[in-house]
Amino acid sequence: MLACAAATAVPLWSAAHLPFTDLPQHVSAIATLRHWWDPAWKSQEYFTLELGQTQYLLYYLAGAALAFPFGTAERANLVLLSAIAVAFPFSLRSLLRALRADTRLALFGCTLFWSQALLIGFFNYVAAMPLTIWALALALRQTELPSRRTLWTLAAAAVALFYVHLSAFVFFAPAAALVSIAVPRLAPVREWPRKLLWAAPVAVLSVLWLLNSPVVHPESVGWRQPMALFWEPPATSLRNLTDALLDIWRGPQDEWCLLALLAAIALLAWPQRREPEEHPWRRGLVAVWLAWAAFLYLAFPVSIGWMWQLNERYALLFALLLPALLRPARGLRGALPLLLAVATGFFAAGTALANIRAFAREVGPFDEVLARAQPGRRLIGMIFEQNSRYAKFSAFLHFQAYYRARMGGVASFSFAELPQSPLRYRPENAPPPHPAGWEWHANAFRNDVDGYYYDYVLVGGLVDPFARPQPGPRWRLMAREGRWALYEKQQ
Repeated sequence: MLACAAATAVPLWSAAHLPFTDLPQHVSAIATLRHWWDPAWKSQEYFTLELGQTQYLLYYLAGAALAFPFGTAERANLVLLSAIAVAFPFSLRSLLRALRADTRLALFGCTLFWSQALLIGFFNYVAAMPLTIWALALALRQTELPSRRTLWTLAAAAVALFYVHLSAFVFFAPAAALVSIAVPRLAPVREWPRKLLWAAPVAVLSVLWLLNSPVVHPESVGWRQPMALFWEPPATSLRNLTDALLDIWRGPQDEWCLLALLAAIALLAWPQRREPEEHPWRRGLVAVWLAWAAFLYLAFPVSIGWMWQLNERYALLFALLLPALLRPARGLRGALPLLLAVATGFFAAGTALANIRAFAREVGPFDEVLARAQPGRRLIGMIFEQNSRYAKFSAFLHFQAYYRARMGGVASFSFAELPQSPLRYRPENAPPPHPAGWEWHANAFRNDVDGYYYDYVLVGGLVDPFARPQPGPRWRLMAREGRWALYEKQQ
């Protein structure tokens, strides 16, 4: 399993640029925290830090801490992603041990790392997956063999999960509470407070969050967009299931991985003579968890205001828990499907390696163009060509955020414009406001408004946005190489 887990992490280090859409935004937040006291980066001049009011915090703090020994936010993020990749199968093995199940089933976790959530760059949620699985194992151990150490570890894991990603916490809290009060049988109501003591710290934090969080009260940070709720029809959610899991590359290889995993699961679940289970309630518990994940996938809103693809994230959690329901047979009959799972993990890693290296070649001379800018200034991106020939989902959408990740200052569009971000613009130095979703439309740049605020314009695509005269300041071309161009405002 160690070899499969290591192979999963190798593609992350194979190229200078990864095709994960939101990655530049995450490394820019990590870099801002890392250089919080660096006057050249002007982090405190442009941003405030909202500790405790939003989720999405722990990933950035961990990345900022790692950026000190590893030098840059991008390298620190690589270390984090690599640790998460390895944690996928090992956290699943921890849960399988707690369930007294076959730990070889943890091999399914390697392939599932390469998911749609990773491709889009939902790193906080991807990081929450192994933490959720491991915390469920802790809850089960605490129920069967209570100890003060496990209790406080479980409480710390619940708090950590709360500050990594709220969607994962929404699944975990009821799932772990069920373990605490109903395993192996329902406890008397008078014992519930003692059995749920691990949840006390996170319950207090949840109340404070409900009262103060900009996610719940976006108007408190000036967000004026309506908080509309939208649901997917169940039939649409079922059709999107493969997309929500492994359909991330342009070719068919990722679909082959999914089919191979389904074949391995079918072979493992094939009716055959097995030894009687000592504790059948354990698989019943997994079935309840799976039903809960399926319910959230089918019934949770697909979007709430600016937050979207909320329900599809639970598909990954369902897929990670599904192997725990299986009982491999002894001997060759049980080993062959597991070998298929191993081969699929290596194949998925090889597919990722090829696509990532191809994407890096597609990026071209981006670094050379961006390096012409001066640190601590203000840059806006006009990304006309957002899509990649290799990775799905607008891989170039946020490339302007690399400026802030490497040089500080301001780079728009930024997640700092969204209520859930722990880093928010200072009102006196904030960029001119735009309507929600403007980052998808490069022509949303207004020279007579935005032009007076920004110092640089990064253009992605073979377009000259200043070819025609327009109101506002004048711009000069500093560099153009390949699909990238950098313009500087003339004084």
